[in-house]
Amino acid sequence: MPIESTPDERRAFVLSQLEAKGRLSTQEVSAHFEVSEDTIRRDFRDMAAEGLIKRVHGAALPVSPGGLPFQGRYKIAAALKTRLARVAAGLVLPDQVVLIDGGTTNLEVARQLPRDLRATIVTNSPLVATATTEHPHLEVILLGGVFDKRSQMVLGARVLDQLQAVNADLCFIGVHGIHEEFGLTTAGYDEAAIKAAMIKATAEIVAVATPDKFGSAAAHHFAALSAIDTLVTEETPRTRDLLDKASVKAIYA
Repeated sequence: MPIESTPDERRAFVLSQLEAKGRLSTQEVSAHFEVSEDTIRRDFRDMAAEGLIKRVHGAALPVSPGGLPFQGRYKIAAALKTRLARVAAGLVLPDQVVLIDGGTTNLEVARQLPRDLRATIVTNSPLVATATTEHPHLEVILLGGVFDKRSQMVLGARVLDQLQAVNADLCFIGVHGIHEEFGLTTAGYDEAAIKAAMIKATAEIVAVATPDKFGSAAAHHFAALSAIDTLVTEETPRTRDLLDKASVKAIYA
């Protein structure tokens, strides 16, 4: 006999399975409840519209918390971000040219840079630029363009043009989703273009990410997971499993 189910029961099942597995196909849910895949596709569509999941190619992924506005993300895992940022800031060497992408975690990286560091910081984040005012030996270049209030970053064609003239040693790239199959993703279309250009302009790419970014996806892909040289994160079963499979260098903090 088929399992009689309501949309709410199916939703609860999907969310619990995503928490445990990180990915769930329409076929799996259809088989569990013995309903058509069309029914599950409708469930997925409705859940995605409510921001509960991210739909991808006949499957669902956990939604990335990076889709929230900046102020909504700022207090999420604040203590952990500070710990990760402190470790990440130690990767910057004297006299390097360092690109720092926008985002709440990268803002904390800027704050944790040593006060006596001599380096050049290039950023599209006014918040990152102002966070370095107590660093007397940093030269800070703020890229100019259209200020996006949601992300608190400067975006657009002018930023892309300026990045073509940059040859950075190190880049702290912001990520909203990190997935073995779908790579690195972000919430905004313009953000994705800027991030891809930053990667192209830099010799070494570092991402600093909390575990809730792992196994999730946002709307716009900007690079393969292999684009990252070093990933600074907290060691959990989820982060360890993904990074071991992807063979990405990890620094656990």
